[in-house]
Amino acid sequence: MRAVRATGDGGVGVVDVPATVPAHAADPVRVRVRSCGICASDLHLAAWNLPVTLGHEFAGVLDDGTAVAVQPNVWCGECDRCRAGETQQCRTGLSRLHGVSVDGGLADEVIVDRSCVVPLPVGVDPTVGALVEPLSVAVHALRRCGDALPSGARVLVIGGGPIGLATSAVARSRGIDVDLSARYDHQHAAGEILGARRTVTDEYAVVVDAAGSQSSLDEAVARVVPGGTILVAATYWDPVSFGSELLTKEARVVPAAMYGHDHGVREFETAVALLSAHPEIADALVSHRFGLDDAVEAFRTSADRSAGAIKVVLEP
Repeated sequence: MRAVRATGDGGVGVVDVPATVPAHAADPVRVRVRSCGICASDLHLAAWNLPVTLGHEFAGVLDDGTAVAVQPNVWCGECDRCRAGETQQCRTGLSRLHGVSVDGGLADEVIVDRSCVVPLPVGVDPTVGALVEPLSVAVHALRRCGDALPSGARVLVIGGGPIGLATSAVARSRGIDVDLSARYDHQHAAGEILGARRTVTDEYAVVVDAAGSQSSLDEAVARVVPGGTILVAATYWDPVSFGSELLTKEARVVPAAMYGHDHGVREFETAVALLSAHPEIADALVSHRFGLDDAVEAFRTSADRSAGAIKVVLEP
């Protein structure tokens, strides 16, 4: 089968490899991939030359025809963090993460444990099912804010990429007003489809850093009210630092990673329901579609946000 893997020179290529059964898969099922998104992390992982098929945002069809989204992180269920209900913090979860430590979804098909698949409701095509994963990131991130973001509140989201826009969509679905600070006009246009405003005021009780850079973090610290919350929904691929302003404001910094359960409900299932109820999310986020054989061009496009890319999706 075809699969997208790192080439060792910082790029990717399409190679022919067999589908393999992950060692952790107690009940393996085959997913014929219909869509797989390129995440910003995939651009970094390609440079790391990981020996696996890339892609952790994917959806497809089972052998019986069931359309599914795939949750790529598999928790052990036995460590202290899993027993505490914080499955996204599983002590060994990274060793079972599709697209990072085991083969991912940038391929014709993937074999996953049955626990990873979440059925898509009628009306949600698997060609947009890849969006469930970034939406799940946003669902989990906003849950980490707790009571700091009640309905009717206003939040500033910094970053107009997929995570920033997904966070805006989840917040708006919960009656939270969103101001979006983005770099490019096409990102603001997508935000407006989701109900986010371009206007940015002086201070916010909650500021979301969905960009993951020193400049976005500095903006978050500048915009948060004293005693407020900075929610980090992005990944800092380079070291960042805090200045004295964070200390004098006594702002909370709340990191969020991956997704798990919320009072017994999988956050992945919450994201599926959100995508079903709000089809405009797909219209706003998906900017480009490519075939699997065009993966090199798809990665190049995804890396160039200035040219209009938001979420680039490959369709095997």
